[in-house]
Amino acid sequence: MHGRTPIIKDKNFDAIIVPGDVCDDRGIKPYSKNWGAHIKEARKKWEKELKFDDYLISKIGRKKLNYLEQESLKGGRKIMEFLNSFGKPVLFTPGNWDKSYGPSRIKDPDKSVDNYLKMFHDFYLSRKSNPKLIKGLKNVYDCQYHLHKFQEFNVLGYGLSSAPESPFLRVKFKFDSKQKKRLNISYKRLLSPLSKEYNKRNKKIPTIFVSHNIPYNTKLDIILDKKSYAYKKHLGSSVARWFCEKKQPLVCIGGHIHDFHAKDKIGNTIVINAGYGPKVNTYFDIENGKLKNLNFNS
Repeated sequence: MHGRTPIIKDKNFDAIIVPGDVCDDRGIKPYSKNWGAHIKEARKKWEKELKFDDYLISKIGRKKLNYLEQESLKGGRKIMEFLNSFGKPVLFTPGNWDKSYGPSRIKDPDKSVDNYLKMFHDFYLSRKSNPKLIKGLKNVYDCQYHLHKFQEFNVLGYGLSSAPESPFLRVKFKFDSKQKKRLNISYKRLLSPLSKEYNKRNKKIPTIFVSHNIPYNTKLDIILDKKSYAYKKHLGSSVARWFCEKKQPLVCIGGHIHDFHAKDKIGNTIVINAGYGPKVNTYFDIENGKLKNLNFNS
């Protein structure tokens, strides 16, 4: 929703599922219009690429960026308070805009490509959403690497991803054998806690997997914006793809890719891109362990 309060069209529901990016992007986005062009140019020579925050600081300075980030969080908090006000469970997984990244062990991410990628793995390992978004909201359940059990279904979340986490999908680069080994170990650290949480589920009821990003290599994660550095590329989550292939939850709900509001399948898992914008709603029922009455309302 990126700071836009949703217009909920049918209030006859039992729970709200939020796949992230509630924080407001309107203050920062005008300054990031040339980010894609910067990435495109920088990847011709890796060491020239700036991290997104560093790029913004180079344009507007640290003080203004800090102010805009706080305003962004305030916008996200307003949305979470609004959703909390319905008195129904709000199942939340944070997005890459939601300032919920975990700390990184990597002190020199610009030293090498593998350091840079391992830094992102650390970011995605965060075990909780930003408290400024959800603290004190009694109906909000933080699903980030946490399993929640309800009468008819289990819910497990994995958020924050903005691109394939697999180091061998994210960038085209020739890694030596030592780099490949270290990157594989780093990547698998994302998978293990998801498996452990999933193993705690009630096996008699279906599981909903809430991933901020859509699984990689589906009909729903292709970038259609011709101005984007990733035009026509798949930019979904390889972790979400792995989870759907290996665990086969009943449904995987994501977003992040604004180009689609639709469904796809990975095996028996129904993958839903929940859509972008305040007017977009997606409804479904779970009856007798099956997904029914899926309705894309926009």
